[in-house]
Amino acid sequence: MKVLMIHGIGQESSTQKELLEKWTESLHKVSPGLLANAETRMAYYGTTLANWANGDTAVGMGTGATDVNIGDADEVAFLTSALREAAEVQNLTDADIASAEQDAAEAVAMDSMTGRFLVGLVRALEKISPLKGSLLLRVVKQGHTYLSSPGAGTAVDNLVRPYLKESPQVVITHSLGTVVAFKLLREIQKSGTDIEIPLLITMGSPLGLEAFKKKLGPPRLKPQSVKRWMNFYDPSDFVSLGKALHKEFATGIEDDGTVDNFTDNAHGIIGYLPHQGVVQALKAVL
Repeated sequence: MKVLMIHGIGQESSTQKELLEKWTESLHKVSPGLLANAETRMAYYGTTLANWANGDTAVGMGTGATDVNIGDADEVAFLTSALREAAEVQNLTDADIASAEQDAAEAVAMDSMTGRFLVGLVRALEKISPLKGSLLLRVVKQGHTYLSSPGAGTAVDNLVRPYLKESPQVVITHSLGTVVAFKLLREIQKSGTDIEIPLLITMGSPLGLEAFKKKLGPPRLKPQSVKRWMNFYDPSDFVSLGKALHKEFATGIEDDGTVDNFTDNAHGIIGYLPHQGVVQALKAVL
């Protein structure tokens, strides 16, 4: 059986080979030899998307690694929607955001009120859980670039699509990789290409966020090529926001929200792959 892995954001400093080894080793630590008889591959788009996402930024957000093009109304709306949703999940009030926004106005050189508001949202989230607000901003920024920039979307899709068209195979995805996989599987189905995916695993997926659902548009259905779709999330993962995809995205998805991701941000791939549910799902199909 072939096994295809599709990574998330922030992997531009790693090579395709390094990521494949990292994912494989994470699984083999808890289940030695699990992938020994599988043909494993990593669909790599890290540097391509990072270059597109960083190519048009205009304003530093004061969060360390992510800039935002304040002049792009669509990008600002997308980021604001996702961060607002995270703030609501964390029960942050307008007063909390306003206080953080005032701190941002004093600390970040920025004339734009919209920019200060975004920084305020990030910083209000960071007061609850350090690093997670900026993590969500990075994921959402690259997600917007992938879904909104024709050049970026085409470049990433052209890298990943050939892998997905091979069949049959198990597909394991993480973070933004879950979005790339769903978008392409829907496209492949629409084209009439017949492929077979006995198991699709999504981990730490932002597919349940309103900004992503709106940008992807309809139909939001489990692809016909996918026999079983299992989604795993840590309730404290700021990227998935603890959302069960069978409720938030599409029917026919099996959700497992019992993951206890041990990474600092509760989103890292090495904290997802060893989860017993992931391992058992793979054992059942390999």
